[in-house]
Amino acid sequence: MKKVLHFGAGNIGRGFFGQLYYESGYHIIFVDVIDDIIETLNKKKEYPLWLVAENTEKLTIKNISGIKSTELSKIVDTSIDVNLISFSVGVNNVKQLIPILKKIIEEKSIKAPDSYLDIIIGENIKDASKILRQMLLENLEHNAIAYFTDKVGLVETVLGRMIPIVPEELKRQYPLIILAEPYKTMPVAKGMFKGELPEIKDFLFVENIEPYEAMKLYIHNFTHAALAYAGHLKGYNFIWQALEDEKIKNLLKKAYLEIKQAINKRYNVPAEELDDYYNDLLSRFSNKALGDTIARVGREPIRKMGNEDRIIGAAKLCQQQGIFPENICFFAACCLYYNEPTDAESQKLISLLKNYGVDYVLQNISGLCPDTKIFCLIKQKYIEFWKIWERVL
Repeated sequence: MKKVLHFGAGNIGRGFFGQLYYESGYHIIFVDVIDDIIETLNKKKEYPLWLVAENTEKLTIKNISGIKSTELSKIVDTSIDVNLISFSVGVNNVKQLIPILKKIIEEKSIKAPDSYLDIIIGENIKDASKILRQMLLENLEHNAIAYFTDKVGLVETVLGRMIPIVPEELKRQYPLIILAEPYKTMPVAKGMFKGELPEIKDFLFVENIEPYEAMKLYIHNFTHAALAYAGHLKGYNFIWQALEDEKIKNLLKKAYLEIKQAINKRYNVPAEELDDYYNDLLSRFSNKALGDTIARVGREPIRKMGNEDRIIGAAKLCQQQGIFPENICFFAACCLYYNEPTDAESQKLISLLKNYGVDYVLQNISGLCPDTKIFCLIKQKYIEFWKIWERVL
C-alpha cells in the first residue's frame, strides 16, 4: 500500500492534504506535537471532514494512523520505506522540523541509498524550497549531502483551500472534525520532484509555480484581508457580509485591477485567466455556510503588513511594474485601523501606532523607506482616514 508521512495534523493537514491522500489510496501517517490528537487518531482511525456549502457533504477520512513528534526513532524507522513526505506545521514552526528531516535523510542515505524522497512543503512561503534546502544543508552530516542533492526533492505548493474555525459545540461532539470549503485544487511544482510524480487527485502539476504563488498571495490573500479590514470598520462579523457591501466590493475591484495589471505584466498570466480566478474567489468568499469570520481572516495584522506579505507585497509589485497602487494603499490604512480585542497582534499594532506613530510602523513593520511613494501614500491615507472613510466605504 502507498504510504505518506505528513507532519502537522491540524487544519491544513487533515482538512486539505488528508482528503487528497485518502482519495488517492494512500495510508496517511500523521505526526503532530499535540499528543491528544495523535492518540485520538490512533484510537478512532478516522475523522470527519465536512465540505460546507449550500448542500454540505459529510466525508469520513480513513486509512490513517499517527505518531507523536517526540517519538523520533519511530518516525525515522517509518520513513525508511516512505518515498513521500509532506508538512503543514505553520511558518513559524518549520525550523523545529529540521532536526527530524535531517535524521530521516541521513538514515535513508544509509539504509535506502537508491530510493528517492520527495518532501512537499505545505506552507505559503516565498522561495520555500530554497529556504528549506539551505536550512537542511547547514545541518546534514557530510556523508548524507550527496544523497540529499541527488535523491531528495523539495516541492513547493500553493494552498488555497479555506478552512474556518470549528464551533465549540460541534468540536465537543466530534473532537477531530474539520470544516472546509469544497474547493480542493492544489498547484504543485512539477519540476521540483526527484522521484516519479505521485498519482494524487487534485494535485495540479505546473511547470512554473511562481505565477500561482503570486496569484494566491496578491489576489486571494490580499482580497481576503481587504474584506476583513474594511468589513471590520463597517461592523460586520462575516466575510460574506463585507462582500455584499457594494462600496467595499467596488473599492476592492479597483484594487484588484491594480494587482491584475501588475501580475499580467510580471508573469504574463492572461488577463482572462486572472479575471476567472478573481471571480471564482468572490464566489467562494460569498459562501455563507462556511461561516468564515472577520476575526479569523483579519487576525495577525502585523504579519499581514509585512514587507513581502499580501498588502505591502502587492503594492510593491504594482510599483515595480509602473502601476500606482492607490486602492491597495487604502486597504493598508484599513489594516492599520484594525482593532480586534481578541487578537494580540491587533492590540500590539494599535499600541505601536499610539506610542511611536505611523512612520515607525511603516518602517519597522512594513520595511518601507520614508521616501517611497507607497510609504507616503499609506501615511497620507492613514492620517486622513477619518475624513474620507465613510464617503469611500
